[in-house]
Amino acid sequence: MKRKIRVLLVGLGSEIGSTLVNLIKIKSENIEISGIITNKISKNNIKKNFESVIARIILNEPSMINKIKFNEKGSFLINQKKKIKVFWGDIKKINLSKFRTKYDVTIMATSKDHINNKNLMKKFLKVSKFVFGVAEATNLPSIYPNLLSIDSKLFQKKKINIYKIKDKVFALGSCQTNGWQAQLRLIAEIFNKIKVNDLKLLGCELDIVHPDTAQGRLGTKSINPRDQDARNNLRPGFSQVEKSMKKIFDKAYVKNTISLRTLTSPPGYQIARFYLSYSSSQNRDISKAEFKKKIIEFCKKNKFKTQYTESSLGSRAFEKLETSAVLLLDEKYFHFNNNFLNMGNKNQRFLQIVIQSYVHNTRGYSRSVIEAIKEIYIRYSQKKKINCWK
Repeated sequence: MKRKIRVLLVGLGSEIGSTLVNLIKIKSENIEISGIITNKISKNNIKKNFESVIARIILNEPSMINKIKFNEKGSFLINQKKKIKVFWGDIKKINLSKFRTKYDVTIMATSKDHINNKNLMKKFLKVSKFVFGVAEATNLPSIYPNLLSIDSKLFQKKKINIYKIKDKVFALGSCQTNGWQAQLRLIAEIFNKIKVNDLKLLGCELDIVHPDTAQGRLGTKSINPRDQDARNNLRPGFSQVEKSMKKIFDKAYVKNTISLRTLTSPPGYQIARFYLSYSSSQNRDISKAEFKKKIIEFCKKNKFKTQYTESSLGSRAFEKLETSAVLLLDEKYFHFNNNFLNMGNKNQRFLQIVIQSYVHNTRGYSRSVIEAIKEIYIRYSQKKKINCWK
């Protein structure tokens, strides 16, 4: 592209919004944040508002200290000499007709309630060509970053070409959805190369250990499960990922069995179980060594989707990686069983694949959002196929 993709970022919170600002600052990137809409902290003190959002950005990425400033009079954040116009206000009430700049893309990084409000999302088509929500949404078509430009016999529900959708408003899935789909993409790519007969996905399960959010409340006044005291307090719950599973698979058994929240920094952890069946006319099993070799080959070519380790390192070793899932390929963690529950026969195999991985719910996810938007925008301008699920 001759010029950069202009982004309007709606929501500058301490997680996704701040991470996007910190990642989209490289001169070689063909994308830039040109405008931001965010709520005021103080009604009358604009300086305090700027100091607050800058604090979020620096806490998110300490290397940004003294590199990000503001111009109160013009209402600009200055990110290493790049001016970003800041509009203060409630996104439900803000008057978009006064915006002088037209954007290519709006990224909605506020709340799941906003992203599930289709009319609110459509409002931003007045100032941009596309609107993307960074969460799962049942009432919006979904474009999944790690499943862009891939076809597979494993996918059961029919994909839709986005050219057939009038309002270009989409959900990009959640952070945990994104991490799980990076592993699904890997499996789909490998089976596109390994030729077998009668390939089917029978089911998949996912267990999650999710880092607590920066907005989490440290009090115990609320009875909302998400607002319980985060300290010394494991909290069982569920992720948005099951919505995504059901959008892609309508015949397979799919389940997010647990999403355990705990007070730790990203990345979190996933245990993903995939159950498949296949047959081979040559009566040949796919070996674990063969499959592992192809995983490593995929990781080396797709570093933003998956990387791997054979060391038993803790999560802090991977907190700076901009990747969706870091796969643990040590023998203790990676399991590959061609005859699950002794159900195989001479020709048919019932395969269980268990992948354990670190999933980064801010840095890795935000990089996926950035790469997806770049690919979507370029493919759309070239009139190439872009699939989504409803």
